[in-house]
Amino acid sequence: MRPTRIRAALACAALATVLTTLGSGTAHADKGWEETAAQGVTTPAPSDGGNHCLSSEGVDINAQLSIREQIIGPPNCRVAVAWKPWVRTFPSWGTAAGAATAVYPAGYTPSLPNPFDDFLLKFLGVRITQDIGTPQERSYSFGPEVLRLVTTEEGLPFANFASPALPGLRPGTHTTTVFFRMAFEHCDGAGTVREENCLPAGENQYTGNTPFEVVKKRAPSAG
Repeated sequence: MRPTRIRAALACAALATVLTTLGSGTAHADKGWEETAAQGVTTPAPSDGGNHCLSSEGVDINAQLSIREQIIGPPNCRVAVAWKPWVRTFPSWGTAAGAATAVYPAGYTPSLPNPFDDFLLKFLGVRITQDIGTPQERSYSFGPEVLRLVTTEEGLPFANFASPALPGLRPGTHTTTVFFRMAFEHCDGAGTVREENCLPAGENQYTGNTPFEVVKKRAPSAG
């Protein structure tokens, strides 16, 4: 399932209030983000002067999430330097502000009254697969530590995600796909359509097969 209600709360940094931060963990060998640039990657190659993934609003996501490595995820961040570690970010998950305003699909009962607490209780982690469906396919699994930052936008809480550093890749076009693992079904309390407002139990696809380009490091310019 690919929830259509996913929103990138990082884009509204001016409204974001940090509630908590979590650690980065260790690797095991809005839909809108994921399907942008489906016709090819056009993002300029990263400079040699540092890693700065900027959102469409100009927010430095590296700085906001305290990530030193190059980021792959948002449409403006779809190019990495070959053989260098990279970090996968993916769209945030938001919920209703609290139990008093929450609405749910028929037959669903949250395990905790507050929708965001319910998400945190049930979220087990993610599996990130690169080059899915090819001979080079490889997956990495992580726990809840991929939740790096909790922000609020218009009074609503959002969980913002980033993987630990992943091994560098050879030059060429690659894809990256994120799967969520949930202990039980979770619904966000913001609507009554299961396909849009809920995450099923078990492992389910959370993003599309996001394309990105890996390029050789640019040689310094002469003179």
